[in-house]
Amino acid sequence: MKRGLRLSIGDRRSFVRAALVHDVGKTKIPLEILLKPGALTAEEMKVMRAHAALGHEMLLASGMTDKFALAVTRHHHEMLDGSGYPDGLSGAAISDPVRLLTICDIYAALTEDRPYRAAMSQAKALEILRGMAPAKLELALVEAFAASLAGEGAVSQADNMALSGRINSANRGTARS
Repeated sequence: MKRGLRLSIGDRRSFVRAALVHDVGKTKIPLEILLKPGALTAEEMKVMRAHAALGHEMLLASGMTDKFALAVTRHHHEMLDGSGYPDGLSGAAISDPVRLLTICDIYAALTEDRPYRAAMSQAKALEILRGMAPAKLELALVEAFAASLAGEGAVSQADNMALSGRINSANRGTARS
């Protein structure tokens, strides 16, 4: 993620660490599911959706204590409307850092080639993200992410400071989780 969100160095490190491990549970998913060129069956989707909880368990078993990385690994598929997985969290139960990394993860999934479809353009991916707000994603975070991709100063200093404060609070375990 670019520096456009003006996060502190510590926050950026937390984001990078969490981003690096958030899909570790996919190592437990059979390759024939991960690499399937077509749509997944309901049973295959159930197996695939287990990766978030499996990754969280793997990190805990390894001795991981980083609350942010653990939360992101388990909850990066949760949606504000409660339609996500693995825990069906909604609204305030989803921490702000998880919300932002969810946006990053969806963007990456849309803009990278996948076995089942070609990568889409940045513009199309941002259109999809914006279409998911406000029901599934927080619009202010989607717009902050879009501004950071564009290298724009479109996010106000006050919004940057507020977002950084929300992330700092979450990293200390005092924000929504």
